[in-house]
Amino acid sequence: MKRDRWRDPRVAGEYEGRRFGTPLARWKHRHDEALVAALLARSGPHASVLDLPCGTGRLLPLLERTVPLVFGADLALEMMQAGRALRQTQSVALFQADALRLPLADGSVDALVSLRFLFHFERGERVAMLREFARVARRAVVVQTRFATSVKHAGRWLCSRAGLARRYRPAPGRAELTRELAEAGLELVELVPVSRLFSDKALLLARPRGQR
Repeated sequence: MKRDRWRDPRVAGEYEGRRFGTPLARWKHRHDEALVAALLARSGPHASVLDLPCGTGRLLPLLERTVPLVFGADLALEMMQAGRALRQTQSVALFQADALRLPLADGSVDALVSLRFLFHFERGERVAMLREFARVARRAVVVQTRFATSVKHAGRWLCSRAGLARRYRPAPGRAELTRELAEAGLELVELVPVSRLFSDKALLLARPRGQR
């Protein structure tokens, strides 16, 4: 399984260098941070936030600067252990957790952030995880998703039609994302493409149904 990969100590130890080792990768990270900060600001202020899965903690410094109480959770202890040596967080509470069964009471945090995660799973499991996100987050859920309305996604479709790509997985559009969120008890507030030209990802802001 994809989740098991991150529990390999070698993979965890190499993750930071592989993911953020180039100037372009670091720029992408800063761009993601800016999008997350903007969406949290539009739905806040928040007293507490959960980063799930937090991995090696790439979002934790940003969240520490903007939210008083920060939690980081991941199924892979190996990822958290690899990141803690690289990043001296001052007030983040870390714990191990499965996104399908979070060890938290209903409404435990104001907001939940989840980057580079849900798009690895099929629809049924995504909805189940989103339902769990909606259960523990009182006010806002910020999630990164694959998104069909981009030049990159169209290029992948064309390559698959021409036989130049072995595998093509359609990304959801706004209507489908709205339906998935509704099944999980969430309402779509805002959908922001990472880049309509160079990325097939988007960040969405959702809130528990009925919350204003």
